[in-house]
Amino acid sequence: MENYEELISAVGLSDREKILIGTWLDAIGTIISAIGETRELLGLNDINKLLVAIGDGLQGAGPFLIGTAREDEPLAFAGNWIDGAGGATASLGAYREFIGLGEEKDNLRIEFLGYILQSKGASLSAVADYLAGEEQLAVGNAIQSLGAGLEAIGAVLLIKDREREGVPITTLGAILQAIGANYNAIIITRDYLEET
Repeated sequence: MENYEELISAVGLSDREKILIGTWLDAIGTIISAIGETRELLGLNDINKLLVAIGDGLQGAGPFLIGTAREDEPLAFAGNWIDGAGGATASLGAYREFIGLGEEKDNLRIEFLGYILQSKGASLSAVADYLAGEEQLAVGNAIQSLGAGLEAIGAVLLIKDREREGVPITTLGAILQAIGANYNAIIITRDYLEET
C-alpha cells in the first residue's frame, strides 16, 4: 500500500481527478469515433478509419485511467478495465485498416472483438453504478453498452459484406456511445465541482 501512495503522489492526481479526466477522455473519444463513423455513412472516406482509431484509442485510455483509481466495487473495477481493453482493441483494428495492414475482414474482426469488450465493460459498470445508487451514471453506461453492442452487430454485417445495413448500425452505435459517455462526463463533472 505504501508504494501505491508514493505512485499517486508522484503522478499528482487524486482518484477523483483520475475519474474526471478519464471520463472526459472517453467522452471525447466517442465524439471523434462518431464523427468518423458518420463520415463513413455519408460516403466521405479519406480519414474515417484514422478518426475511429484515434477515438477508440481515447476510449481505451479513459477507462484505463479510471481503472487506476482505487475502487471498492469489483464490478466497476472490472468494467473499466474490460471497457478500456475493448477501446484499445477496436482502435487497433481501425488503425490497421487505415494503414492497409492485413485483410479488411480480419481488421473488422479485431474491431468486433473490441466493441464486444466495450459493451461488456460498460454493462458491468452500469450494474456497479446501479448497485451503488448512482442511477444517472448507470443510465449513461447502459447507453454506452447498447451503442458498443450495435457497433459489434454492424461489424458482423460488414464482415458478411452487408455494408448497406452494417454502416448505419455502426454509426448509430457510435452516436449512442457518444451520448452515454458525454452524459456521464457531465454528471461526473457536476459532482466533482459540487465536492470542491
